[in-house]
Amino acid sequence: MRRQLFFLIFFYCAFGVHSQNANSPALLNPADSSRFLYEYSMQYIGSSTHIDMNYRYVLEYLVELLEKNPTWTVHIRGHVCCGPSERISCKRAKNVYKFLIRLGVNPLRMSYKGYSDTLPLAFPEKTEEDEIMNRRVDFVIHR
Repeated sequence: MRRQLFFLIFFYCAFGVHSQNANSPALLNPADSSRFLYEYSMQYIGSSTHIDMNYRYVLEYLVELLEKNPTWTVHIRGHVCCGPSERISCKRAKNVYKFLIRLGVNPLRMSYKGYSDTLPLAFPEKTEEDEIMNRRVDFVIHR
C-alpha cells in the first residue's frame, strides 16, 4: 500500500497526472481526456519477459474494462531499466499482447511497442526500487 501511494504521489508530482475521481485511471494529459494511463502496471524482476501470474488480476480487470467499453483501444508499452534494451521491452509488451488475446481481447483493439529506457518513472535510478519501478509494462487506453 505504501509503495502504491508513493507511486501515485510521485507520478502526480513528476508528470502532472490527475485522476478524474478515486476510481478512474490517471489521465496522460488532462487536456486530452481521450487517452489515459491505466491505473495498474506490471513490474518485472531482472531481464525477465514472462508474465508473473500474480498480475493476472491486472489483466483480467483490463479485459473487463475493454468488454464494458467496446470503442476503447489499448496500447501496451514495455519498459526496462539500467540502459537501453529494445528487445526485452518489446518482448514484455508482446507477451502481454498475446496473453490478452488468449483472454479474448480482439487484436485489432490493441497495439504494443517496446520503449526501452526512454520513459522512466524514476530517473536517475539510484536504488533497486527505482529500477523495479522502471522495469514494467503499462497501458495507455484510448477512448
